[in-house]
Amino acid sequence: MNEYIVTINGRKHKVGITDSAKVNIDGELIDTTISKISKNSFLLRYGKKVYEIVARRENADQFEFLIEGIYIDVLIRTSVQEVAGEMLLERNRSGRNSSIKAPMPGLLIKINKKVGDKVQAGEAVLLLEAMKMENEIRSPSNGIVKEIFFKEGDSIEKDAIILSIE
Repeated sequence: MNEYIVTINGRKHKVGITDSAKVNIDGELIDTTISKISKNSFLLRYGKKVYEIVARRENADQFEFLIEGIYIDVLIRTSVQEVAGEMLLERNRSGRNSSIKAPMPGLLIKINKKVGDKVQAGEAVLLLEAMKMENEIRSPSNGIVKEIFFKEGDSIEKDAIILSIE
């Protein structure tokens, strides 16, 4: 069975899709079938009711559905994606200070930010050369650059804190 977490208007629902014509929604097993009418149009039989649905994908996990004249924004994720997303959100919300350490000894080639700049989790903040290879070092969290401990051209030892983010 494929399991998903479906978020509608901020409410999360656990949805399991079986190989048969049944769907498990928050523990309730419901007879369901979907028939494709056109590229984005479907007929959904949900229990004893039939709905015509027009679907549009906003991005990887965000959809917009038109059901009986009402637009509904829906977030659909696998259980693993949901847990990972919640962990990332919690880490970014926590307000903890974080730092960027050198993963290996090397030469600091470029610093893309300065003190006071905003950074996003996953954004490349500096370039470190090690063993004749340039390595982009990315921010572990959202925040603002609080302090920079080295300058471009400095040699850096492994695990040295290069900059801090708050």
